[in-house]
Amino acid sequence: MDEFQVLATGPLALALLTVLVASVVQTSSGIGFGMVAAPILILIDTKLVPGPILLLSLIVSSMAAFRERHDIDYRGLMVALGGRIPGTILAGLTITLIPAATFGLVFGVLVLLAVILSVLAGKIAPTPRVLLPAGFVSGYMGTLTSIGAPPMALAYQHGSPATIRSTMAIYFVIGAGFSIATLAWYGRFGKDEIVASIIFLPPLFLGFWLSNFVVRRLRRERVRQIILALCASASSVLIVKSCLSLDAVNSALATAPP
Repeated sequence: MDEFQVLATGPLALALLTVLVASVVQTSSGIGFGMVAAPILILIDTKLVPGPILLLSLIVSSMAAFRERHDIDYRGLMVALGGRIPGTILAGLTITLIPAATFGLVFGVLVLLAVILSVLAGKIAPTPRVLLPAGFVSGYMGTLTSIGAPPMALAYQHGSPATIRSTMAIYFVIGAGFSIATLAWYGRFGKDEIVASIIFLPPLFLGFWLSNFVVRRLRRERVRQIILALCASASSVLIVKSCLSLDAVNSALATAPP
């Protein structure tokens, strides 16, 4: 596991707690695992995003999809997946072209864009004309940043809670699997990412178990507000941190001898 640094006790505890909360939010509302976990985990260790987060999302979404499998909208799912595939391929090409110094900045901007899209959501019906582009944008954002929920959440926002949770869950099972395969093809997912994910399995499973109680008590709108607030705050911090890092790089280049 040479590519990953061993986390200190404080950051590790924060990372485990973040995955626990993200698991509860995802399996209670149908969205939110990447939006909650990724902005915080990337601040702790950039190598935890996107690979390990995608793998954890695939695992918890598999359990959620099985739990409410009878409410899945299979017709809409097929249309959305038709858009996600080309979006994922484009993201695979993009991630190899973006320099490491600018990845954090791009990540933060994309997350804030996702927040704005969610806030501005109006009444949108999950028709093929909506689901196809939603799947494309979701595939691109999900592969590049581990946060692909917002476009699909906007499309299904007026559906029943069970339909939202189950359809989003199976969508992310298939989509995350395809994203992981794409990252592996471009050399961005392998043994190190799998090993790094193992330590987060206990809070992931615990969060899923807790959601069985939360899902009957917590209003989805409240969960959505929490997601957006946390995501916007973490992403803003990430953007500032990335800008400072880029300034440091530029200053070093400017003062370097010719």
